Parts: sequence; C-alpha cells; structure tokens
Amino acid sequence: MLDKLSKWDNRRLELAQFVSEWSKDPKAKVGAVVTDTLGRVIALGYNGFAVGIEDNEDRLNGDDKLKMILHAEENAVLIAGERARGGTIYVFGKPTCAKCAAVIIQAGIKRAVIPVPEDDSSKWFNLGMLALDQFNEADVDFEFHQDAVG
Repeated sequence: MLDKLSKWDNRRLELAQFVSEWSKDPKAKVGAVVTDTLGRVIALGYNGFAVGIEDNEDRLNGDDKLKMILHAEENAVLIAGERARGGTIYVFGKPTCAKCAAVIIQAGIKRAVIPVPEDDSSKWFNLGMLALDQFNEADVDFEFHQDAVG
C-alpha cells in the first residue's frame, strides 16, 4: 500500500494525480507518469482524445467516447517511446485495464504502481484482474496504492 512506497514513488503518484485533472472526461480523471530506469520522469499522460480530435461535450458524454478515448497509460507510454523500456509507470484514478496492461508490457516497462482494483461490483474489476494476470505472466512487478495521495 501507499505507506510502503518510497518518498519518490509518492512524489510521482502526486504528479500522476495532478496530471489526472487535465482530463476533460467528466466521469474519469486518470493520470499516468512514466519514469526511465534511473527514475527520471520521461512522460505524462491523461485520458483523452488523440491530438487534433476535438474533445467537445457531446463526444465526452456520447456513446463513442469509449471507442475513441486513449487511456492515461496509453498516452504516457506513447509519449515515452523506447525510453520507457525497463522503467516504471505510476497510475492514479482508475485501476489499469487489460488493454493498458498489454501496452505497458509491450513497451518493456518492468514495474507498475497502480490503484487497488475496485470491488467486484465495478465494471472495471474484471478488466483490472485481467491486467494483474498479464503482469504476473509477463514478470512485471506491480504495487498497489490507495487513491489518497498527498
């Protein structure tokens, strides 16, 4: 849990929390920070549409939102590129889903500091559990934190 994380882990989670507020999605504020193998912050990401795609209210509340939106983890990994290999990702807001776990693994990230999966009544629970299964199989270390940061 959060109290077992280092002071630098907590600082990076605070940054992920700050970045999560940049999302215009009214239902989900998620932020991600990627560090390199030396612990230097190399990328920030939040959930939102791709560059050049207008994030108007109709899209943010419409049926196509989930088909179009990039998750914070995806944005951060895309920005980090090859520099993410061997690094760590910090996620604030929602549990990492199975799709994002695959992106994290494919990028060569070796550690993830992620929110505790929500209770099993949440639609994100099963996706979060699939993510953990993938992390285990691919030997990606993960640690949980509570969303109360700061």
